[in-house]
Amino acid sequence: MICDLDHFKRVNDTLGHPVGDEVLCRFADLLRGCTREDDVAVRLGGEEFALVLSGVGEREALAVAERLRREVAATFRDFPVPISVSVGIADGARDEGAEALVRAANRALYAAKRLGRDRCVVHHAETLAMLDALADERAGEQLAAAMLLAETLDLRDVATARHSETVGRYAEQIAAELGLSPAHVERVRVAGVLHDIGKLGISDAVLLKPARLEAHEWQEVQRHPEIGARILEHANLRDVADWVLSHHERIDGMGYPRALAGPAIPLEGRILAVADAYEAMTADRPYRSALTEDDARAELQRGAGTQFDPRVVAAFERVLALESA
Repeated sequence: MICDLDHFKRVNDTLGHPVGDEVLCRFADLLRGCTREDDVAVRLGGEEFALVLSGVGEREALAVAERLRREVAATFRDFPVPISVSVGIADGARDEGAEALVRAANRALYAAKRLGRDRCVVHHAETLAMLDALADERAGEQLAAAMLLAETLDLRDVATARHSETVGRYAEQIAAELGLSPAHVERVRVAGVLHDIGKLGISDAVLLKPARLEAHEWQEVQRHPEIGARILEHANLRDVADWVLSHHERIDGMGYPRALAGPAIPLEGRILAVADAYEAMTADRPYRSALTEDDARAELQRGAGTQFDPRVVAAFERVLALESA
């Protein structure tokens, strides 16, 4: 974890360096409070600190970072100048070396700063690359796209973030296989990454429930395409909004939220539906274990013509065949 106190210069400029030094000491105390016997907390320089956590993964590190962020907010709640911390997190389990680990954590910290500060970001290379790509879009969309990615990265559930990245990749591959233009393919990939952003409006108690949902809880979950579409529309991503709104529609008209059928469902929404379903089936969830890839493919084939667009399923079959060849 690399931690950086946000806008720290204004503490020194407004209140003087002795007060700034006191803030740094108080933050160091909070950081030490997050460490165990085998952890290492250091000051890198200025207002930047690092914490090396031994024997934990991304999920545990994110929990530590979030606790630190909340404690900073609580400790300095009545301080004359706003005090917050941004944290970048990287996992060294891949044995890529200390320098690569620090670079990854710094990149995640930079993303946290770009996305508004006062947040914790885990280094996921594909998602951060998406942020870099979207930063090159039209000025009117740049801030909106960054905000949306911030929320996606901020779901506090590493598995969910990986789900969105994977759905984005599958959607991209299907779109390319169907012959869409490169710019269109990239836009579909963005939609795949952001397809579940509406789940920010669903309570954790429902979203992470390890048992079967009650009827009223299922109704709450079914709101997420509409919530996501509203967020995206307000961010001037209207094409992506329409595709996200339709990613739980079914070819037979039995889907939600609008009960669209057949070609009334945007092609991009039909692509997202297949990508989303396959990733969900092949990943563990709180309420069930993952299906094998063969079983998941069989489920897609069974749903072709009722739940899924047969043309999209066939395109994804070709993609998977090429990957396994």
